[in-house]
Amino acid sequence: MSGQLKRVLLFLGSAALSPFVLLLAAWQWLAWRTWRRRRLRAGPVVLVYSQVAWDEVWQRPQEFAWRLARTRCVVYVSPVQVHQWLVTLGLRWRPVRDNPCGRDLIVVSPLVFSGHFKSRRINHINRWVERVWLSAFLRDPGGLDLLVNTPFAVPIVQWLEAAGRRAPRKLRKVVYDVIDDFAAFSWAPAFCRPWDEWLTARADDLVTGTQALLEQRSAVRSDAEFIPCGVDFELFSREVPVPADVAALPRPMIGYIGSVGERLDFGLLARLAREFPSASFVLVGPVQPTQDGLPQAPNIHYLGLRRHDQLPGYARAFSVALIPFRINAATRMLNPVKTLEYLAAGLPVVSTALPDIVRLFHDVVRVARDESEFVRHVREALDRPDPALRARGIERARHASWDSMTDAIARRLEGAEDGRLM
Repeated sequence: MSGQLKRVLLFLGSAALSPFVLLLAAWQWLAWRTWRRRRLRAGPVVLVYSQVAWDEVWQRPQEFAWRLARTRCVVYVSPVQVHQWLVTLGLRWRPVRDNPCGRDLIVVSPLVFSGHFKSRRINHINRWVERVWLSAFLRDPGGLDLLVNTPFAVPIVQWLEAAGRRAPRKLRKVVYDVIDDFAAFSWAPAFCRPWDEWLTARADDLVTGTQALLEQRSAVRSDAEFIPCGVDFELFSREVPVPADVAALPRPMIGYIGSVGERLDFGLLARLAREFPSASFVLVGPVQPTQDGLPQAPNIHYLGLRRHDQLPGYARAFSVALIPFRINAATRMLNPVKTLEYLAAGLPVVSTALPDIVRLFHDVVRVARDESEFVRHVREALDRPDPALRARGIERARHASWDSMTDAIARRLEGAEDGRLM
């Protein structure tokens, strides 16, 4: 394609998108005008700046904000890129949610340009959008405690530190909750690692969501603490109907719940589909829009994102639950939340040898060191169920509480050594 033709097509595409972009800008401006008069209650506010959008896969950041908001005023902010809204979130997205479920919680999800994690220039523009939104909610007197779980929060941290010198809402404490080694992922830009190192060194306190991440950061932060994730045991252990979209699929059903992207071993999934041709492989979760190489087979079903309260129904339909992650620099730091959700549902779980799975769940999860062993474990789980293993898994999940996680992080925010904050 000639350079001239490319320029013509770019112009036509930009012209076609211009009304759409203007409409989005007008929508956000109206939302901002509506909500900027919302006054927070007196006293300290906890700002949670999250890599995870509120309406994406429900996990540690949302659980913390939702549970802490029972006793504290919480503002949860996470930018949503345009492609993320169009492909994944759809009608779930709202610029602002106020007091969801009666909690003292405001969820701010500014719509920003795609390329947020690729281009520093786009990132800079998007930060301005975020600052406009945050300025509307953080203008009242009172202290501000900040919990961040992503190195991409650094510009916001620096802005809040500077603003605190001349604005009434003073930044009191910054806690870095390391939930992933984001800089190790293939999509991470060059500036991700320096930002991560800056935040690791400069945060007032540091906690991690996995033991592997604690070991990684302990050389820099001797005061770091591993605070494990939990599970909503009541939700995942209850008997619920099987959703209609999988009720008629052939059994057995072998399932996965979570994001479908570069963490998954697509070669392993393709082999499993061949080894068990009569089984249905069901993957419940958003598929990354730029993801290439997804295995395709008549017995593989990609359902997309589902609400968190719908997930127990899918889990109940599974005969075996999978954690089919690649083993690489990024995934070695993971301790998937889905492990406890699977166990609470009473499912046999087969996982690749993630270090935290081996370390913490080896007695309740079948761990495979290679593809052949993974296939063998799935076959054993289908053909020879182990009631004792199932019972141990349920008990492990029963004693893993999101409230305990929330209390532990909240104590770090407050600087308290003991005592219950919730």
